[in-house]
Amino acid sequence: MLRKSKVFDCLKQMCQTVSIKQIMEGYEGVNAADLAAVLQMDRANVSKELNRLVQEKVVVKVIGRPVYYFDAKILQELSKTRLEQYEVTTLKNSIRMQETIGTDAFLHVIGSDGSLKTVIKKAKAAMIYPPFGLHTLLIGPTGVGKTMFAEIMYRYAKEHGVLGEGAKFIVFNCAEYADNPQLLLGQLFGYVKGAYTGAEKTNDGLVEQARDGVLFLDEIHRLPPEGQEMLFMLMDRNEYRRLGAKENSTARTLIIAATTENVESSLLQTFLRRIPMTITMPALHERTIKERYELIEKFFAQEYNQVMIPIQVHNKVMRSLLSYDCKGNIGQLKADIRLLCANGFLESKMKGYDEIRITTSILQDHIYRGLLNAEKMQEIEKNLPLHEEYILYDQTTSEENYDEKFSDIYHEISRKLIGYERRGYSIAEANSFIRRYIEQYMETLSDRITDEHEDMDMLHKIIPIHIYHAVEVSLSLAEQRLSCHFSKKICVAMAMHVSAIAEHKRDTYEINDGIYKVMRENPNEYAAAREIRDFLEMELDMKLKDQELLFFTMFLCVEKENEGKHGAIGLLALAHGNGVARNMVDVANSLLHTTHGHALDMSLHQNVDDFLEVVTEKVKEINEGKGVLMLVDMGSLLSFGDIISQKTQIPIRTIDMISTPFVLEALRKTMLLEYTLDDLYKELRSYTPYIGKLYSKNLQQQNGEQYVIITTCMSGEGAAIKLGDLICSALPLVKECSIEIIPCNTETFKQKDLSGKRVLAVVGACDLHIQDVAYISSDKIILEDGFSQLNQIIAMNLGVEGEEIVSANLMTNNFLKETLVFLDPIKADALIRKSFRVISKMLDIDDYNRVLIGYMLHVGCMIERCIRKEEMPYVGMEERIKADEKLYHIIQTALRILEDEFQITISDTEIAYVMDIFDTE
Repeated sequence: MLRKSKVFDCLKQMCQTVSIKQIMEGYEGVNAADLAAVLQMDRANVSKELNRLVQEKVVVKVIGRPVYYFDAKILQELSKTRLEQYEVTTLKNSIRMQETIGTDAFLHVIGSDGSLKTVIKKAKAAMIYPPFGLHTLLIGPTGVGKTMFAEIMYRYAKEHGVLGEGAKFIVFNCAEYADNPQLLLGQLFGYVKGAYTGAEKTNDGLVEQARDGVLFLDEIHRLPPEGQEMLFMLMDRNEYRRLGAKENSTARTLIIAATTENVESSLLQTFLRRIPMTITMPALHERTIKERYELIEKFFAQEYNQVMIPIQVHNKVMRSLLSYDCKGNIGQLKADIRLLCANGFLESKMKGYDEIRITTSILQDHIYRGLLNAEKMQEIEKNLPLHEEYILYDQTTSEENYDEKFSDIYHEISRKLIGYERRGYSIAEANSFIRRYIEQYMETLSDRITDEHEDMDMLHKIIPIHIYHAVEVSLSLAEQRLSCHFSKKICVAMAMHVSAIAEHKRDTYEINDGIYKVMRENPNEYAAAREIRDFLEMELDMKLKDQELLFFTMFLCVEKENEGKHGAIGLLALAHGNGVARNMVDVANSLLHTTHGHALDMSLHQNVDDFLEVVTEKVKEINEGKGVLMLVDMGSLLSFGDIISQKTQIPIRTIDMISTPFVLEALRKTMLLEYTLDDLYKELRSYTPYIGKLYSKNLQQQNGEQYVIITTCMSGEGAAIKLGDLICSALPLVKECSIEIIPCNTETFKQKDLSGKRVLAVVGACDLHIQDVAYISSDKIILEDGFSQLNQIIAMNLGVEGEEIVSANLMTNNFLKETLVFLDPIKADALIRKSFRVISKMLDIDDYNRVLIGYMLHVGCMIERCIRKEEMPYVGMEERIKADEKLYHIIQTALRILEDEFQITISDTEIAYVMDIFDTE
């Protein structure tokens, strides 16, 4: 007998004695482990066969942790309904859902209760409108899922009886024959023999195929005007005419069209008037972070179902997928995940892994750059506590939404311990990791109680008063045994947990042996947990299962560890140059509302021993008992940590990586008390596959020249300095080859001493017209291939191999984030663009993008100058303004937006410089 047949027969036998009452009381089915034990087979093989049976629609899969299975035919007989769903969340709910399945095909669409709620409401209204629904136009960029959404609309209409059982869903992409309008119309409406060259026989066309059903016309904007006009009759009178035919044909067809274009300019107004329902689909960046997470989970689960090999996704990969700029929307996201899995599959075969490992080493550049998106990283931290090192997709993978899955703490703890055991961690290490998870769970619960709930009356609206009081008393008993104190925050979190237990009964399941080892390592806390359980059972008249002892024990261990903890890990950033480290740390401190980060900058002319003494004193000052993490850029600073540690006995770990996003992440984690210095060091060391390379030879000393790049701006040197920072971050060769960046404007350039220096290029707003030196404009750097050109110049002149560079698109998206020091880049970006739009409405701007970039570069620095009350002189200012008073008043009006928002005064001197940006003469 085949293995699959053995598994199926055993499952049927185990399901035959189950009653409908048991299912309604919470019975979920048989898990793979139980079947494997009965059949004496490998659990993975049993799971593989069960999933195949689900695909064949003979077995129902109850997704969750663990996954359960039930014979589909038996369930159908018990529920007396026809099954339509073979992957469900619970058997009980599935029976109810099967009874009402005809009412909502949108039930499992990700975002149905979020960003797609209004969209779905409109779609439902269109599909059930009597007598035959409403013709609908779906608008949205490529990849948002318009085709899939249209098919769900079709299914919804069938379920509600608007479309008959035999109604078809016919898809036609109008772009396929866009270059041959005659052939396109022939495919759509059909043709008679001899209608045009090549029409050798009569063809009915897609309209006829979609009779009494739905015709989905994708990329409708590619349908020529005559084609749109030919649809008029079909939509108005259910009539159409085949090409070459003398008489009309009849067919009732519901049209759903889709386009990525502006409908006002790409479709006939007479056509639009015949489409009563228009639905705009949101792009991926408009969806919530939780919806994007659910989409990613779904796509990885689908890939697992294809290969039936566990897929292990690194935490950082998940973060990059959540935050990268996915221009192709959901379609590209799915394709990128499939490519990752394909590359991981190849690697697993070559290296003999038992699972597909998706790590940062196989990430494409455009995905990896998502890790540099500080704004998205903060949003992820706020909404998705992704703190485990890996996310595993296998037969136990749940496709439930994130919150429901995260709430099952028992299974998560058991699953994590199994995962840590597989990866070779000791029980002590696994214990430490799990305690962090428990602490995060506590935070998740207690965060639901905000300051406004400090009042007990408000608190009791969330937690029943008798439960809160019982937990409060039980914790006081634990305090006496353990000689410690528990905060009100802990009491609230625990009371919410117990309240959730009282409201939602949980089934018993097997606990991994490693969990019991954790409890045995903490006998005092375990004894206190037993007292808490016994008291709560008696006081609340409820039964608490053994899993609660685990939770209470580890909960008390977390509190015990916090009592004995030192302060946070110190953070010190060191860099060569003027203000390099200080600016990064200032930004990070400001964003995290703290002063925990510290920085010291080493002048290029400063004595190394003198600077070492300064750093040593700073380390002593910021050490809170757990050591110091040092972030450095290069050179002698790399050895400072070991020297200072030996001298002071203060633990120090050094990482040769310093950038604003990296400093921000390191600062956030040094403030978390649960981290040890070594744990944090290991974690941060893995954050980037490239930590910089040190050259063993000094290229400049070999030929006696110092290579330089000059950056220019129209006023002052602020914008030129920021442009230099962008160049350094985009081109690794600049730091590796010690190329000096010299910022200036046309006036200050005259005072620069270039003796002994070789200028490689001039980059920025002004060409200094240096003989035999290339000039690359700011807009070419930001919008075109300027970085590639500059990279090539460096590589050719210094005889080195050029590095891969950051794309111009990324530079455009993150421009103000890298440029501004004091201002909120998101707020500044929106306001500067708003002021630019005011100007553009009153001026004819030929090269819009080029002028916009120049404007953003200049005005961002201008605002910061005004905040610092610094002003650059403008020779001939009054004459400049009088020469073009109209332009002066336009710019003055636009800049009031910035004056009002940032509470600054923009002088005529600054306005004159802005006028130069728009000077097209």
